[in-house]
Amino acid sequence: MADLRSTNKEVRAHASASLSGMGKTAVPPLLTLLNDTNWVIRYRAAEALGAIGDVQVVESLIALTTDEKDHVRYMAAKSLGKMQDPRIPPILIGLLTDDHPYTRRIAAEGLARSGSDLAKTPLMQALEQEPDPDVKNAIRTALSQIMS
Repeated sequence: MADLRSTNKEVRAHASASLSGMGKTAVPPLLTLLNDTNWVIRYRAAEALGAIGDVQVVESLIALTTDEKDHVRYMAAKSLGKMQDPRIPPILIGLLTDDHPYTRRIAAEGLARSGSDLAKTPLMQALEQEPDPDVKNAIRTALSQIMS
């Protein structure tokens, strides 16, 4: 856990990967890190929880989708997008209007994986309003996957 606080980015990434490799036994300590004052710690904890993929953490990751730090919102969306749970698509739909394009893109990608019919109309609306070409491509891909 201490390595998650390292000033070295590679050390933090390795620590996150190691924790996710522990599986469900790492979930309780990782959940406590979601409330850390350092956004990098919250980001790495969300990343590890997403890699573990335990749906018991969905509510905690949902809470991070409103984090003040865009990187944390991105990783929460990415982690949620890897999981299958009916609570997730409405959250990812909401992130289609996030301030940051990479968060909007990863939300669209998560919706594509979910296959949720709930996402069709919001994705079509987002496609009309989206200025970023990479996000538009992700939305098109999501729509294609959901409608097939």
